[in-house]
Amino acid sequence: MNQQILKNIGNVMRSGWTILFAVGLGIYIGLFQHEYVQYVAPIGHIYLDILKMCILPILITAISMSIARLLQAEGESSFIKRMLVVFMLSVVMSAILGMAVGLISQPGSGFDKETLATLGSIVRESGAPDLEISAYEPFVAKEKPSFTKTFIANLIPENIFSALTTGSSLKVLFFAILFGIALGTISKLKSQSLISSLESIYTSFSIMVKWLMLILPFGLLGLIAHDVSQVGLPVLMAMMKFVPIALLGFLVLFIISSLIMWQRTGSLLVPFMALKETVVMALGTGNAMACLPSAINGLVDEMGYDKKSVDLIVPLSLTICRTGPTLYFALATLFVAQLYNVELGVSGLMAVFIGSIFAGLATAGASGVVLLSMLSLVLEPLQLPVEAVLVLFIVIDPIVGPFRALAIVHTSCAINTLILPKQQIRQIKEVEEATAN
Repeated sequence: MNQQILKNIGNVMRSGWTILFAVGLGIYIGLFQHEYVQYVAPIGHIYLDILKMCILPILITAISMSIARLLQAEGESSFIKRMLVVFMLSVVMSAILGMAVGLISQPGSGFDKETLATLGSIVRESGAPDLEISAYEPFVAKEKPSFTKTFIANLIPENIFSALTTGSSLKVLFFAILFGIALGTISKLKSQSLISSLESIYTSFSIMVKWLMLILPFGLLGLIAHDVSQVGLPVLMAMMKFVPIALLGFLVLFIISSLIMWQRTGSLLVPFMALKETVVMALGTGNAMACLPSAINGLVDEMGYDKKSVDLIVPLSLTICRTGPTLYFALATLFVAQLYNVELGVSGLMAVFIGSIFAGLATAGASGVVLLSMLSLVLEPLQLPVEAVLVLFIVIDPIVGPFRALAIVHTSCAINTLILPKQQIRQIKEVEEATAN
């Protein structure tokens, strides 16, 4: 009887209506009841911290044991090549899409004097005296380390325990890949016990994440109330043209990913229902890595993919295929160039294309201001101001950030369906048809 009651409570807490109510209440508190934000926001932050606590152990164990098993299996070289090709094509497509949206919509042009004055005041109120929106004063870029040096510094950990402590996902990923390769070169007899231990750790943390799903509505309520309260109406009005265009870009990427999964699975409904919780997690937390367990569960339990393959592909794609930031950086760079009336020729557009890919790759494990600061890797080579516009992107990030995270997660799931054999999930369509009958 008690187990049935607990099961019913769990079903209610995971219900879409409960989650929708929590999201709506969070938006209402964030917009109209600011005095209550201080009470609900800590709940959201604690929830996200506990969730993030589970992510790096899941990342390091899933990658290490999956690579080890992959290397110990025979005839998997074609799988690795296919994975690398799909990874590369996904970020290239994202950069092209971001540029196309920016060039067609022209988000940084056509502002009247009043809007420009509002943008300028927002910049000046940030507290930095040298920040100014001006289309007439040339910007002199400060000399900073090259992208290669910055990327390598963010890639190789001096101390893996320090990387785990600071939450540096890219460094942890680098270690997990090397450790997995080394483990895969050992004979199966000697490595089996360690691989089994890694799988036990992975399973334990996955169970912890499932427990957290029971209080997801409370976490979303606190997170959304806090984020919405940070965005003022003056900023929204001044950036009214850019924000919808950015969201449109993410929507197009979401549609493309959905169509890919439809084509690969033969069903549009099954992927949608399987990843429903993942989508809610992405929009609620704004953190792509926080969606890792949910995405894996959806692909394995609901869509029928091989767990060993998913454990390798999804963590890697979430960390490497930064489709959301890549699209956003390309679009944001064109916005800044148009805002300052800078004409970008063919060479300039190529710089945006390449720079946005590298900058997106460098955001692995980063979020918030740290993630947005990677925009300098694209703006500085084009002699466009960084500090003078960074604050504009910071103040709208509570709105844009969750959709950027969703783009990363959803395209990673689509990438999984592209890499794994199409015939592997034909059973899904049969089950769907049988259920309908």
